[in-house]
Amino acid sequence: MEAEGAVGEEGEPACPYLQFSQGSRARGRCARLRTIEIGGHVGIDWDLLETVGEAARARDIVGIDTPWSRLFQIAMEDSYPKLTVEFLSTFTNAPNPADYLEDLDFPVHEVTFRLLGQQFQMSVREFVVHTGLYTEPELDTDLYTQAVTVMDRQTLISFWRAISRVPFGKS
Repeated sequence: MEAEGAVGEEGEPACPYLQFSQGSRARGRCARLRTIEIGGHVGIDWDLLETVGEAARARDIVGIDTPWSRLFQIAMEDSYPKLTVEFLSTFTNAPNPADYLEDLDFPVHEVTFRLLGQQFQMSVREFVVHTGLYTEPELDTDLYTQAVTVMDRQTLISFWRAISRVPFGKS
């Protein structure tokens, strides 16, 4: 990514959206993320699956207009590397305890991030709707309320191998 943008003093990115306070967690994350290829997405090649006669089986697994199908679609969209790095450098998720009862009139800001220099705070419900992973009506179904919230390490490693070209934990 460094080839895309000028570098200021002491290796500081010249892009204002990638400048963070000295010693901050976001600055450390940004330094690591700037070394990773952004935009080399891995997704589902539906044309290839059609060619080999497996598209119907894959759609039975992934579904049509589901959070998974939307996630795979988002993965194939164009990205803006500097904004992606800014978002990932500042993203935090502080989930509520399992026994927490959400008050929709007073959402707790579990998710925070910065984008285009502006700080955002929202509940997980708001975040998943804004990102397009879930639709508003899906939030009150088992699809959302019973979703897996914690995965064991082996599941995460297996998922990462399917979506990334970089080994798990090396990015």
